[in-house]
Amino acid sequence: MNYWNRDNFEGMKSIGEKYSSIEGYELFGKYCLQKEQGLKKLAVSSIKDFVEYSKKQPLKEQRTIADELSSLAFWHGEAHQLLAHPLVEFLKEVLQCWAADEPNNPTPHKWFGYVAGDTSAYERALSLNPKDDICISQVIRANLEKIDYQTHHLSESILLGCINDAKYSLEKAGRLITTLSAQDLKKTMQSELEYYAKLLSCWEEYSNLGANEPFPDWCASKGNEFNFWSVVYYSG
Repeated sequence: MNYWNRDNFEGMKSIGEKYSSIEGYELFGKYCLQKEQGLKKLAVSSIKDFVEYSKKQPLKEQRTIADELSSLAFWHGEAHQLLAHPLVEFLKEVLQCWAADEPNNPTPHKWFGYVAGDTSAYERALSLNPKDDICISQVIRANLEKIDYQTHHLSESILLGCINDAKYSLEKAGRLITTLSAQDLKKTMQSELEYYAKLLSCWEEYSNLGANEPFPDWCASKGNEFNFWSVVYYSG
C-alpha cells in the first residue's frame, strides 16, 4: 500500500488513530483507518455515517466540526484523501451558512475558501483579518498560478492573455508577500515571485525586439534559464 502514495496512507493512519479516540469523531477516525487499509466500501459507509451524525448535532457543534476538519486537512495536505466528497459537501454547506450568519467572522470565509477552492472567500477573510498568513499565502498562490498559466506556452513563444494582467497579478502577489509573518514561507514565495518577475521582464524585452528566434533560445543566449513547460499536442 505504501508506494508512491506512502505519505497519504501514513497520514491517514496517524490521523485515524488520533480521531478514533476523540468523542464525536470516532466515525471519522474509522473512515481514515479503513481508507488507509484499502477498505474502500467500508470507508465510504463510515464517512457517510459520520456526515449524517454531524448533521444531527447542534449548529454550534457543526461549526466546530467544520473548523476542526478544515484546519486539519489544510495542515495535512499529504493526506489528500482526508476529505471525502460527502464530507466536503457537508463542510461547504456548514461554512457557507456560517459565513452568511456571521459575515464579519473571518473563520468561515477562510475555510470555505480552502474547502471550495474559492479565492474570493480567502480575500473576504483577509479583509476581515489582514494578518492571517493562511489567507495571505493562498491569495498569493492564486495570483502566481494565474501567471504560471499565462506563461506555460512561452516554450512556444506564446503568452496567453495580456501582459498587463500578468503584471497586475505579480504586483498584487508582491504586496501581499510583504505582509507575511512566517519568514520561511515569505522567503519561499519571494523566490517564486522573483522568478516570474524575471520571466515576464524577459518576455517584454523579447516582444519589443521582434526577434525571430524562439523565446527559450533567446533567453538561453542571454544567460537566463527558466523551467519551460513541455507542450504535447494530440491529433484526433
